[in-house]
Amino acid sequence: MLEPREKQEFDGMVARLRDTDPGFARRVDRLRLRQRRRWLIMAILLWTIAPICLIYGGWTGALEAVLAVAYSAWLMRKRSRATDQPAWPSTRRPTAEA
Repeated sequence: MLEPREKQEFDGMVARLRDTDPGFARRVDRLRLRQRRRWLIMAILLWTIAPICLIYGGWTGALEAVLAVAYSAWLMRKRSRATDQPAWPSTRRPTAEA
């Protein structure tokens, strides 16, 4: 965990890197897109498996179905939060003047 001052310096360095190297920014954004897509695919697979577990699994299948639905809902929530926040800050933050 970084201290607030160190976090501010780190964000500034990343922002400068993002401004000077657009290729880096594209690669970081592409990685984030792949991760969000993977979360969506996993959530869909879990939602598909849940009814099958209910039909063929008995009480353990019901437990598995509940866990699958809960985890897929968490993945979708995580995915929606990832779209709201940029992977890295894109602008430089002003430094505090002493």
